[in-house]
Amino acid sequence: MLRKQIRKSRRKGFAVVEIMVGMVVLAVGLLGVAGMTVTAARKSTGISAQSSRDGIMLQELNKLAALPYDSLSARAGCTSTTNVSLAYTRCITVTNVTVGTGYKRVRLIVAPTSKYSRADTVYLNRARITTNPLGQ
Repeated sequence: MLRKQIRKSRRKGFAVVEIMVGMVVLAVGLLGVAGMTVTAARKSTGISAQSSRDGIMLQELNKLAALPYDSLSARAGCTSTTNVSLAYTRCITVTNVTVGTGYKRVRLIVAPTSKYSRADTVYLNRARITTNPLGQ
């Protein structure tokens, strides 16, 4: 009978050790899940900022493409904008590709102030149209 009591007391202590080991494994697993959640949130923020930057690039590029050829040189310079979903600095540089032939290259740089998105550059080549392209 004494042996049975000794065996029971050892088994009770062993159950506490099992519970403690299980708690440690659970804690390590939860820490891993928390780390993955933080990483996913950072990536999501970065993707959102890049999507906003791409939309801004397309909007600015469409504005430049719609401008008349002769007014392109007046649009050169840098401006900062903060009233949209992504604060950014827009720089426009206009250069003559070949002097006197009517070709200009427009360089558009959109540099977000957010640390989650990088600056991007787009080139637009414009030509002076002297005849009606529709043949009318």
